[in-house]
Formats: sequence, structure tokens, C-alpha cells
Amino acid sequence: MKVKYVMFALMATGLLSCDKILNNNGKIWDIAPVVFRVEVIDADGVDLLNPDNRNSLNTDGINAYYKGAKYVCKKDIPINVTKAYMPHFYGLKVRKQFSGNTYILEFGELAGDKDYPNEEVAVFWGDGTWDVIRVNRKFRWKLNGDPDINDKWYLNDVIVPEGVIRIVK
Repeated sequence: MKVKYVMFALMATGLLSCDKILNNNGKIWDIAPVVFRVEVIDADGVDLLNPDNRNSLNTDGINAYYKGAKYVCKKDIPINVTKAYMPHFYGLKVRKQFSGNTYILEFGELAGDKDYPNEEVAVFWGDGTWDVIRVNRKFRWKLNGDPDINDKWYLNDVIVPEGVIRIVK
């Protein structure tokens, strides 16, 4: 009879200790959203999204297609900054970078705490050309409560470094 109580106590202790492992000692994770970021330059390195530069692209003609829907390029949508950031899907936008005088094209935001196998966005530049940007994201929570994120980014089926994708037009 005492053996049953001892076994029950051991099982209860084991189950209760799992909660501490899975909670990661009270850490709260704020996972950055998935955002497709593109810098467009010419062969000389001139920023083609900057309206002040000669031969810059007409961003009004840039569109993105994602999951069968068309998204028209918008100008400088303000970024919401809060203590706990929740992803906000805004579609396609062009905005000035925080540092420097360069502009980037962004598509997003997608929830950062999800898997995205072969998630792709086709960007049509308004001149008859397009590029396809794809991400393979594997997301999981480790047993200790930490996130494990593995991203692979592709431009026209060629793997590219993580971060801002650079397109030369």
C-alpha cells in the first residue's frame, strides 16, 4: 500500500517539474514577425526605391501576389511600437530605413511563431518583370521553453542570406 503512495508522489513530482521546464523559468518570448524585405539597386548601387534618385522605380506600379491575392504597394505605413509586439499584416509597402537614406520594400507581417514551408511572395515591378521571394521557416518550442527558429530565404529559387534581400535591376 505504501508503495502506491510513494509511486503516486513520485509521478506527481515529475509532472509538476515538467511545468517549470516548459515555462523556461518565467521567461516571456516576443517572437519577431516574418517580413519579406527587399532592397532594389541598379548596377552602380543606386537605390531605385528612393524617389529622389534618378531612374527610380515608380512604386505605384509595384504589386505583390500572395496566396492568390494582389497587394498594391503603399507608402510609409507607420510602425506600431508597443511593449509586446503583435504582428500586423499590412501587405506591401515601401519605407525609408531607420538609418541612412535608403528605402526598402516590405511585405508582411506574418506571425513569427509559426511554420512557413515554402511561403512565397511574387513581386511584379510594373515593367513586365517579376521576382519570387520564398521562405522556409521551421519553428518549434524546445523542451526548456526556448524558441528554435530556422529560416532559409530564396530569391527566384536561389538561396540568399537572411535579412534584406538585394535585387539588382
